[in-house]
Amino acid sequence: MTNTLPILSLRRTKDLLVLNTDNCTTEFVASLTQYQIGAFDGVFAFRQLVKLQGASKPSEVPYAIICDYTTLSKDNFAFVRAFRKNIFTALMPIIAIATENDSVDPMALKFGIDDCYVQPVDSRDICERIEFLHKNKSLMAELNIYDKESLDLPLSLTKRVVDIIISIICIVVASPILVLTALLIRLESHGPVIYRSKRSGTGYKIFDFLKFRSMYADSDSRLAEIQHLNQYHDTFMKVKNDPRITKVGQFIRKTSIDELPQLFNVLRGDMSIVGNRPLPLYEAEQLTKEDWTYRFMAPAGITGLWQVTKRGHNDMSAEERIGLDVTYAKKNSFWFDLKIMLKTPFSIIQKENV
Repeated sequence: MTNTLPILSLRRTKDLLVLNTDNCTTEFVASLTQYQIGAFDGVFAFRQLVKLQGASKPSEVPYAIICDYTTLSKDNFAFVRAFRKNIFTALMPIIAIATENDSVDPMALKFGIDDCYVQPVDSRDICERIEFLHKNKSLMAELNIYDKESLDLPLSLTKRVVDIIISIICIVVASPILVLTALLIRLESHGPVIYRSKRSGTGYKIFDFLKFRSMYADSDSRLAEIQHLNQYHDTFMKVKNDPRITKVGQFIRKTSIDELPQLFNVLRGDMSIVGNRPLPLYEAEQLTKEDWTYRFMAPAGITGLWQVTKRGHNDMSAEERIGLDVTYAKKNSFWFDLKIMLKTPFSIIQKENV
């Protein structure tokens, strides 16, 4: 069942609930000057969480919550998960503040925390993040795309059935290529055959994105070394003749064979065959313009509008790529997907080594 959740758009006052201020530090709380602050410690903080859990109208929901990570992580994020199931607190921004001694569970984001900062924290970063979350979540609420139970953006039944059928057929047909590619990767360099990375897809859902490993195993730690080679110089990362790519990697990238493991992402429901490419988390967090958030309203996909339009070209700006993603999100339909799928075979071979 899909529900309209206009909660955030109804919140005109910016009253911020800050829990356990001893851990958040008094100086930090005092620096949040653009908000009306309600600060509570100890048992009073716990009472506020219990009270908020039973919110029954928009006026009972704060503009956002800032709480120390330890309090929210107790009982396996029980309070956070309860908030996400309550229609009145489902879209409420929740920011956790951790100390250097805290071991932050990567599952925290999946349980419902919007972001986690480690002290020392700049209050300006927190304020910008809260405002971004409000704009983004308000937009999604107005588009009526949140599901009360899961808060996911479900695919249409037709699209899901087509995805499953196509992905199974492609896996069976491509199985010899999958096996041969895995063998060649293992023979050339040490490290796992499959590269997993956290990506932000439909509705900012975070999942493990699968690709054949095309770089040396230490490539992530060498990212700073090639930052100056980035052709976009801003939101996205695109490097021509990246020195971290292996010889096998160059071939499987040029032929798009490295993308084949994403067929298993499609089977699991993380992605669709056609959609907007899921982004690395550091890229997704930079898309803060309200118009750009539309790209996350569409399914995450293996192929999409920008791939069949200008993939592999060096004359496409980040703004143009985002614009194509937004266009797809607004025109998303079965027939538009079919048109993109028919064009995909002609865009598989890249013109550049990126």
